Amino acid sequence: MENQKLGRDKNKMTQGYLIYLPEYDNSVAMANRALQSADKHGWRIKLYPGVNGHVDTLSNHNLRIYSGSKKAIRLMKRPGTAGCFLSQYMLWQQCFVSQTPMCIFEHDVIFKKPMGQTEMCDVYKFEGFKKAKPIPPGNWYEGARAYLLQPSGAKKILDWVHHNGAMPADWMLCDGIVDMKFDLNNKVGFKSDKMSFTKDL
Repeated sequence: MENQKLGRDKNKMTQGYLIYLPEYDNSVAMANRALQSADKHGWRIKLYPGVNGHVDTLSNHNLRIYSGSKKAIRLMKRPGTAGCFLSQYMLWQQCFVSQTPMCIFEHDVIFKKPMGQTEMCDVYKFEGFKKAKPIPPGNWYEGARAYLLQPSGAKKILDWVHHNGAMPADWMLCDGIVDMKFDLNNKVGFKSDKMSFTKDL
């Protein structure tokens, strides 16, 4: 499979969206830290106000929780997990409708190196390579904090959600749903606050 070589001109790089919750000071602080590290290494990033699961819900988007996993049902009832999913769901929609690749990041990431080269696939993960316990759709890897999404991947994820229901965002990046590859060059890491925005929100 041929590598997709990205130009050094920042304006030609894939646009990245950094999800954060503007009503929480610690989320804003982490997002600003991420932006500073992104600028240092030449990533093209803009802030993306995420969904607060206490304010917006799956039902508002005519979505339901995937019923094939008791754990998915339990997790998706958390406002933080549902809000995280909806934040990414809206970007998946944007990616598909615009037919434009995009990078999706969560507020606690830290950029360590330039983006450099990537490989063409549905989902190209920059971080989150720890294999978790398989779920009915297939294998997933902890974290949906940093990845490059192609419109082909967005369509597969959206089709799956609309047919089967919503799961936690990182579960959706599953090898039974999308074609996925990993960038093991330590370009992106993360440093979370003591508060978990999926568990404690």
